Amino acid sequence: MKKRKGFLLLEALTALLLLSALAISVFPLAGRMAGASFLGSLRAEMGETGLFAMDFMTEKIRNSMNPSASPVSGDRFTYYAKNACGDPAPYELMLNQEKIKVELYNGLVQPVTGEKSGSGERIPLSAGEEGLFRRQPGRPVHISFILSQKDGEESIVYETSILPYADFYRKGQAYE
Repeated sequence: MKKRKGFLLLEALTALLLLSALAISVFPLAGRMAGASFLGSLRAEMGETGLFAMDFMTEKIRNSMNPSASPVSGDRFTYYAKNACGDPAPYELMLNQEKIKVELYNGLVQPVTGEKSGSGERIPLSAGEEGLFRRQPGRPVHISFILSQKDGEESIVYETSILPYADFYRKGQAYE
């Protein structure tokens, strides 16, 4: 018997068929894994952005120097903090172009959230049902906003209530 060298055409076609069947079964799995990875990173980014924004606003409102007696409803909230000279000055938190921004005492506006200038955010921020800020006299400040993916598939709702220290300790009122 003579030994043959190389593959027969039938053996090569069989190997090609087996490899293509393996590729057909693996590629959808790889696509789903890539989609799940993207969705996971998007959810993580939405969570980080929302928690940062909520923490920033909570700290600023909680440490506001003046108690606020007037009711608040809408997408703007004024708080008071020390300026560069050490004097109390008004600052304003606001929702503007799918981002939370803070207007400084000197009129400059700085973004708190967002990645682009202008509109068209990848993860836009929108106010809750009754506005970003809501407060009745003698009550805590309620913050509510929604972070959502541009196509609307994923969204996270953030809500909290804060009582400023100036209200808690009744700053400016007589101690009883």
